[in-house]
Amino acid sequence: MNQNEKYMHRALELARRGLGSTSPNPPVGAVIVKAGRIIGEGYHRKAGTPHAEVHALRMAVKETKGKIGKGAALFVTLEPCNHYGRTPPCTEVIIASGIKHVVIGTRDPNPHVLGKGIRKLRASGIQVEVGILSQACSELIRPFAHWLQTGRPFVTCKAALTLDGNIATARGESQWITGAACRRYVHQLRDEHDVMLVGARTVMKDNPRLTIRKNSHEKTKPVVVVESRMEFSSHAHLFSRAPHQLIIATTKYAPRSRIAWGQKKGFEILICRESKGRVVLVDLLFQLGGRGVTSLFVEGGGEIFSSLIKAKMINRFVLCYAPKFLGGAARSLFPHLSIPQLAMAPQLKNVQHRVYGDDIVIEGEVVYSKE
Repeated sequence: MNQNEKYMHRALELARRGLGSTSPNPPVGAVIVKAGRIIGEGYHRKAGTPHAEVHALRMAVKETKGKIGKGAALFVTLEPCNHYGRTPPCTEVIIASGIKHVVIGTRDPNPHVLGKGIRKLRASGIQVEVGILSQACSELIRPFAHWLQTGRPFVTCKAALTLDGNIATARGESQWITGAACRRYVHQLRDEHDVMLVGARTVMKDNPRLTIRKNSHEKTKPVVVVESRMEFSSHAHLFSRAPHQLIIATTKYAPRSRIAWGQKKGFEILICRESKGRVVLVDLLFQLGGRGVTSLFVEGGGEIFSSLIKAKMINRFVLCYAPKFLGGAARSLFPHLSIPQLAMAPQLKNVQHRVYGDDIVIEGEVVYSKE
């Protein structure tokens, strides 16, 4: 790893701290180096707040008592913006700082930015390098790029299952299939996504809290509950969270009394298109995308997984395998999916595996047959 890669790697580490909190903006990290020493660093924390470059420059100004001057280089994971949004253009702040060398991980796929930030910096006499650790930098903003291209959030599905592919016993028992170490990893994944999604059957059967436990602290993030008629217990744990953190996706078949109950509680009610009385999940995804949700973490159950994979809407799968067997009568991952030919089977590519205690986590991008 050369020096440029070393500093870009640090910028990537910083950027990952913003995962799950910056949408509809992408996560970005920045590092400022002078004389072989980091004098400033930062990352984008939330839309509408200062960008990574601004945080890094503010730190560098304090570190150098306002004399960043020549010889300093800025390393940033994503091309700096060159347009006015909720915040001023980062290009203008960089130019005003006196920095004469900028190293960029990847170009911004946003058409408002693409190439314009680089051209502005170069036109101002700044040396610009592009493409340092570009693959890692591009992967970091993949949900953002997917959202820009499709208008839908990038969908990651997570399932805890036995070695014979089951997610619950025949009676519906599923807590807990995997061990504590694996579940901690799942909490990390929840934290890295904008919103979680779960089916109403899972809510009624497991009564999950879907909290995020991190460093002995517990927090919550928005959750979408899918139920075409809002037929669920209003006493479930999820309905006790802050109103702005719960979205109910339903259809025109939901009774007015149930919709009124949800609205009185302050929950957001999304009326989605229906097919055979069920929520059309593709329509739900577009509605979430229209609200600036760029990444969605789906935790089941089997009907939700089946519907999403049939619609070719799952982008990434995280499969948490426990060394257990439940047999043929148990509940499978895809209860309503039947693939007639191997050539038509969805597959995973760029597969990674991790071991957590006795459990194995396999994750990869979902590739669909063109047939």
